[in-house]
Amino acid sequence: MKCKSTGILIGIAFFLSCFGNNLKAQEKEISAYFPEIEILASNNPAEGYFFMGSKGLTAPNASHYITIIDNYGTPVFFRKMNKATSSIRLLNDGRIAYLNGVPRKIYILNDKLEVENLIAIEGFQPNGHDWDVAENGNILLMGEAKSTIDMSQLVDGGNPEAEVLDLIIQEFDTELNLIYTWNSADHFNILDGNENSQYLDFTENQIDYVHANGLSVDSDTSFLISCRHMDEITKVDRRNGEIIWRLGGKKNQFLFVNDDLRFTHQHSIRALENGHILLYDNGNLHNPQMSSSVEYAIDERSKTATLVNRFYRNPVVYSNHQGTTQRIDNGNTLINWGPYWPSISEFHPDGSLALDWDFTKHSFSPRVEKYKWETKVFETNSSNLEFDIWEGDSLTQKVWIKNNTSDSLLITTLETRTSSFGIINKLPFKIASNDSVELVVWYHPVDVETGFIKDVLTVASDDTNQRVARQIKVSGRKQDNNSPTAKLVMPNEEVLLNAQIKILFNEAVTAGITRELIYNNIDSFIVFKKQNRYGENVTFNAVISSDKKEITIIPETKLQELTLYYIALKSGITDYSENPLLNFEDSFTTVLTSSSILHRNEEIKIFPNPTSQKLNLEFKSHEGDLIYEIYSSTGILLEKRKLTVASGINEIDVQKLETGIYFLVLDFENRKETRKFVKL
Repeated sequence: MKCKSTGILIGIAFFLSCFGNNLKAQEKEISAYFPEIEILASNNPAEGYFFMGSKGLTAPNASHYITIIDNYGTPVFFRKMNKATSSIRLLNDGRIAYLNGVPRKIYILNDKLEVENLIAIEGFQPNGHDWDVAENGNILLMGEAKSTIDMSQLVDGGNPEAEVLDLIIQEFDTELNLIYTWNSADHFNILDGNENSQYLDFTENQIDYVHANGLSVDSDTSFLISCRHMDEITKVDRRNGEIIWRLGGKKNQFLFVNDDLRFTHQHSIRALENGHILLYDNGNLHNPQMSSSVEYAIDERSKTATLVNRFYRNPVVYSNHQGTTQRIDNGNTLINWGPYWPSISEFHPDGSLALDWDFTKHSFSPRVEKYKWETKVFETNSSNLEFDIWEGDSLTQKVWIKNNTSDSLLITTLETRTSSFGIINKLPFKIASNDSVELVVWYHPVDVETGFIKDVLTVASDDTNQRVARQIKVSGRKQDNNSPTAKLVMPNEEVLLNAQIKILFNEAVTAGITRELIYNNIDSFIVFKKQNRYGENVTFNAVISSDKKEITIIPETKLQELTLYYIALKSGITDYSENPLLNFEDSFTTVLTSSSILHRNEEIKIFPNPTSQKLNLEFKSHEGDLIYEIYSSTGILLEKRKLTVASGINEIDVQKLETGIYFLVLDFENRKETRKFVKL
């Protein structure tokens, strides 16, 4: 739950007004324009903030924006914009820059988040797909040049006066002086474009044969470009403009290793620190069409491109246009799916899901990147507060907030995620230029039963057009002598062969105070076998949620139908008061595959459904004995009996079953039929 305080703290009960998962604000409050973030999954994503700018709006009365937003969807910087924004990113020197407006220009913000410079391509039409900054601060921009070409000399049916779009790259120094201009017309052939693309026709009036959508500084002597309609990544020498190599497409110079799929109509090329390249493969020409993030190890001498990894979402996403990918500092990989659901996914290095977000009902961002960042508009003397064990009386700590601007600063808003923390200060309060104010933070977990509480205070200065905020991590303990409990949860599906098994805890768990449970150690605490604890091991990958209350187990291969599986947790798991998890083990049985259900014999009828007492079976042709089995929604076998079927209606007594969803499996005539029914 996200709580917001904009006024006086009410009484000693420390009441805060809470409005659910998203802020509810008056029409003129800046929070009314925040993107509505739906967190689909959160499994310990990388620290940092998402840098996003809106290109398209899907919600009524929404406003274009640039924003910097945390893993829980809370903005620490938000600014309403009059025009669409293609990208916003953090520069090497800590400043922020974004690509905005028509025509596209780069706007550079200073420490006070004021526009101090802007830069645009010179003499050509801007290309707003991408831009990059070199280590020395130089900025590389993309543009387009138009020329008239007689395409009838190149292809049958070609237009003798076709307008051809060429790619322009310009590099500017730190004083924003133009250093050079690179033109694809000097290096590419128009027919290098892939005529199999749905977006390219060499007989049309306008021909966008390159359609560059990615630009990355590879070194102090080279840059990379993504040529979407050529299915090519090109490396260019920044010193003389010559092509160093070409990867993919008609002029491919590389042998692809461990990757017969390759990439098509890609976006977002990036050079990684280890020398590899990372790109977003839209997959337009794949069969089936699927999008993914792809990493290649490039050997320029032997001309090999070796696939290192390819991250898909499950279920897969296909975005026929847009999309980006980024390698985050901690090794996670971020994918922005463009205007498609979900909006972004973040993956751990092993491919497990770290975060899934969706805000497609509000807007979409053509580029999303993640960085560690804090505003310098104002600062706090501490970013982390740890409280002692709460024993009934409220605990407080003090934090100083310093205004670093030449104007007075109004602190208007406090946001928390729980009701256990807050501030005593009356809001709003003003901080004079270069002055400080003491913030008194309280801890009062009266409604919390478990022993460890974490939260984040977002201290914000909001006006009608902008938010600037700092965050303070807070934590506290409460006396807790009870061991945590766990339960196995399966999805309510007919098909459990692709199921993700979940273990839910009643409170946050850890592997001891000094060892957090995270994606790369949680597997070692799980036992997953066929039949029982002595059975065959099942290979799997697992993640633990950010709140440490849920483990998700993903089998590496499909489970077998109508098979018993055993799940257990090893010793060593405790709560944050060091109470150990008592012995946990459980089992489940899978049901039949979807193909068996889809091709079931429709001559068999069961009714009424839902039912409270009897389940009636009617067979049009079968008579004789059969075996019926009743499974719970988690696949556990509850009943197995022999039934002699006669013509007409046959009854099965289900009144002893609890209310819920069940599966009836009928075994007769050397086949099995499955029906789902509901017990009232």
